[in-house]
Amino acid sequence: MKTMKNKWLTIALLLFALSTISVVAQPSIPRRGQRANRGYRQAPRRNSRVAWGTQYDWLSQRRATYRDVQYKDRGQVRVLLNSIYARHGRYFKDPNLSDYFYSQSWYRPFRNEVPASSFNSIEQYNINFLSKYD
Repeated sequence: MKTMKNKWLTIALLLFALSTISVVAQPSIPRRGQRANRGYRQAPRRNSRVAWGTQYDWLSQRRATYRDVQYKDRGQVRVLLNSIYARHGRYFKDPNLSDYFYSQSWYRPFRNEVPASSFNSIEQYNINFLSKYD
């Protein structure tokens, strides 16, 4: 009887321990209407006209990896790539991109092209990386 109680107690403790473990997941792109993951430190605001508080902030704060794009179709990767430009206020001639970004509350275009000097090193890396998959 005592060993049976010990087994149940051990099982209960294991279940409790497993339920309290937090799972660290790969950040993903939230669907429209979801808030962006705030687990990242916010990048310094060199340019006050860059949109922050978007679901794409991570593209300015960490390098994209293959895991970020492996299950995305070409259109989703295209949105990721162009979101870097959109956050810096670029207008889009492509009606699909233009319609998508105008539907985002944070999008405030004010220029036709974004100078390369406006991007931080992580954004430059991500532009080159995502261009391979676009």
